[in-house]
Amino acid sequence: MNKKRWASLLVLLGSAIFAWFGGTFSTPEYLAMKHAEAVTRDSLVALKKEVDSLSIFRDSLASNPAVQERYARETWGMLRPGELSFKIVPADSVKH
Repeated sequence: MNKKRWASLLVLLGSAIFAWFGGTFSTPEYLAMKHAEAVTRDSLVALKKEVDSLSIFRDSLASNPAVQERYARETWGMLRPGELSFKIVPADSVKH
């Protein structure tokens, strides 16, 4: 090959390398940003599902007496009149 062809090939190769790695956003940076966007979108979908679930629970807790009772029993250990509460303590936690 003559010198002109080599020079043209080098310029073309240099342009391709600059296009891949150079500029404001290189291709690897672009691909990393696309991946981060996908991860963020997945996180957003999961958060929306959690918000929807909590909204349904809030509405149910505000209007359903059975849910209210269950929540009070599980959260604060509340009992109905006449019920007894037993606490099982492991033997190794008892001080003598």
